[in-house]
Amino acid sequence: MKILKWIMKAVVALVTIITLIVLFADDLEHTYNKLTWTPPMEINGIAIGMTRSDVVFKLGEPFRCEEDKTFCGWDNGYFAHFRGDLVYLQSTINLPSIPFKNTTDMKTLLGDEDLLAESKDFSTRRYTYLKWGTTFEFENDALIEYMMGEVTWRASSGKYVIKGTVVCPGTECPFDDEGDVKEDFKDKDYTYFIK
Repeated sequence: MKILKWIMKAVVALVTIITLIVLFADDLEHTYNKLTWTPPMEINGIAIGMTRSDVVFKLGEPFRCEEDKTFCGWDNGYFAHFRGDLVYLQSTINLPSIPFKNTTDMKTLLGDEDLLAESKDFSTRRYTYLKWGTTFEFENDALIEYMMGEVTWRASSGKYVIKGTVVCPGTECPFDDEGDVKEDFKDKDYTYFIK
């Protein structure tokens, strides 16, 4: 009889645990991601600092490059910026495994961004996290591009916020009306605004 009672208690406990897991699966997954997930540090097996020859070896010839070969794109939606022959910035529109698809879920997981660049028509935003050197681009609150590498100005034709301070629009805005960096700011970067 004692064994039967023990088996019944074990079954009830197991059913309870399974029920709780099913009911709270999303919360458990979010908590797990918050504790363990960090943005990918490679795209298509390419890491910052890899050589142009390594990139071509892994991905094949690019479908297009700028004349000076500082920027190249591949058919798979991958783009690399080169300084000399080393990758210093890369992005993709074919998103790696990212556990969020909108800005609310992103902020819940990663916290507030360090840099925010918004388009003039308000439809596109780039959220940059300096800790990882990553940028997530959203259009109409849907994740469309992942970027990683050296953090420089993130082009903006609309609002630009650095560490919670609105820089654009304003007299100190580093961008002209077309979203290009003004001459006065060409030799500076976002750190100019961080006290």
